[in-house]
Order: sequence, then structure tokens, then C-alpha cells
Amino acid sequence: MSRSEFYKIINMDNINVSIPQNSHFTIGTSPYYAHQYGLAMDIYQDLSLENYEALSPISGKVIKIKALIAPKPKFRHGINKDYLILISNSNNPDVVFKILHVNPKVHVGQKVEVGDILGKTIRNGYFAYWSSPHLHLEIRPFKDAIRARGGKNFSLAIKNEHQIADPKNNLQMEKIPVIIKAVYPEFLLGTFPNNLYYKIAPIFGVKAKYNNLNCIVDGGIPIYKNGIALLQNNNETNSFNEIYLNDHKIGTLLGLRGQFGFIKFDHVRFSLNNKEIRGISLFLANFFPFIKIIPFNKNEFSFNLNSTQNLMIIS
Repeated sequence: MSRSEFYKIINMDNINVSIPQNSHFTIGTSPYYAHQYGLAMDIYQDLSLENYEALSPISGKVIKIKALIAPKPKFRHGINKDYLILISNSNNPDVVFKILHVNPKVHVGQKVEVGDILGKTIRNGYFAYWSSPHLHLEIRPFKDAIRARGGKNFSLAIKNEHQIADPKNNLQMEKIPVIIKAVYPEFLLGTFPNNLYYKIAPIFGVKAKYNNLNCIVDGGIPIYKNGIALLQNNNETNSFNEIYLNDHKIGTLLGLRGQFGFIKFDHVRFSLNNKEIRGISLFLANFFPFIKIIPFNKNEFSFNLNSTQNLMIIS
């Protein structure tokens, strides 16, 4: 894959991160500290459960590789190892990039460019059985590169444009039609109607509302307690704003940092064709991203591809 097939998703203070045009990514769809505080990004080149060769989102020199012990997975074909890869930042020596969940093919001292193969993804006990392989990325101070906590704040390379509040901006669909695009024993992938997506250029995600303004919601609802709202202009936002999806309250903004609002999800419940499910996982992309629909048990649903099914919020 050539570098022209990547686009910059972080471009700030001599820190550049680029991801493939056809990939999904997420900030908040994870229970782990760095994601809950908007300090990490997971990049998915594919949303199946098959491992793949992970392409570098950054340029620099490999300065450390370390094998780690991970919890034993509760699903087949997982491993009880993880791997830490630290890569210097070509533009700022005080910052390094921390990468996890990739079995490295690179070596210490090797220079890498955006699009180079770093290694093959893995799945281990840090993953839920429905979690797709991905590259986990953090931006770290050089002197504090490895810890699970900490990390440098970052912002996405998006256009912030002023929004006008629209009190009539209601979504109001009792049943949300979902077009099924892939069926796996562990989950389904589908797409929502176009009007349930929102764009903060160049990023698309599922539309949510606060104060009659639009935002993008990123998280696992209600699988994880917290998620991220991508905001277009937080100067019109206050903590404790309620967040709505399809006119249903799904949580509350408990804090703000730059483009990110930190959501505490309510214990909302979802059903698919009137059968309750575990929840949904949301993603971001520069196209309408897939929604991952997660049943309570494997093989609960079997649908034809491109068929339309009905998702409901039943809280």
C-alpha cells in the first residue's frame, strides 16, 4: 500500500500519524485507561477476526521491542503474549510512539516509514472474544514511554466549524434499520441509514446530539462504561450535557478536553429484531463506518448479506 493511500489523522506539534484510507479507527471503544481518557487510538485495517500484516501509521526508528505476558484468552486462536514496539518520532525527539498488539517483523535500529509492515496483529486475553485485531497506538513522552497510564494528549486533524443549534434536529426512529454487511459467529457488521451518520471533516461516525448540536459518538454501548464524543465546537458545551442517540438519552458528558467530550454511558439496552443483544461497538472512518452488533451468545443470528434488520434502543 503506497503512502498516497494513507491520510493524516493526527497532525500537530511535529507529530504526524497517518492511517489507511479504507481503515476504521476508534478512540473510545475500549475499557482500558488510555482509551477512556482519549490518549490512545486503535487502528483496524480489517474488522474480521483474522490477523493481518499491520502497516505503520508513523515514521521513525525502532528503539525498543519487548515481549510481554498477557492474560490467557478465553477464545480460540488467541495467545497469552503481547508485544511492545517503541518508535522514535522523526520530527520531535522528546516524543515516542508506543504500539501494542503486533508481533514485530521489524528490529531495533530499523527505520520505518508510513505504510511499512511492522508485523502481524495478534489477539490475546486483553481482547474480548468479539474484538477485532488492531494496532494500538499511543503518543508518549520519551522519558515515560512504557507505562499503561499517562501519555500525551492529542487532537485529530479535523475541521472545526461553527454549528447553529437546531431545536428541530430530532432523529426519532423507533426502529433503526441496519443493513447487514458481514456475519460472524461472534458479531454482525452493518451500516445505519445515512442520516444517522455525521461528518466532522474528514471523519464520519454515528450521529449523537447534545444541546441540540450534533457530535459523533465513539464507544461500546453499554459494553463499556465510558466513551468519547467528537465535538465540533466545545465552546458551546458544558459538562453534564446529556447525550442522545436516535432521540434516546444514552449518557452524560462528564468532562471536556479539546475536541473530546468524555461520556458516562447510561445502562441502555439494545435489541435486534426484538431480541436483546449485548450491545454495539462504534467506529470512526473517512467513510460511513460499520457498526458492530454483538449478541449475548455466538451464532444467535444468521442473516443474508445486504438484508435489512431492525435495531432498537429499549432503555
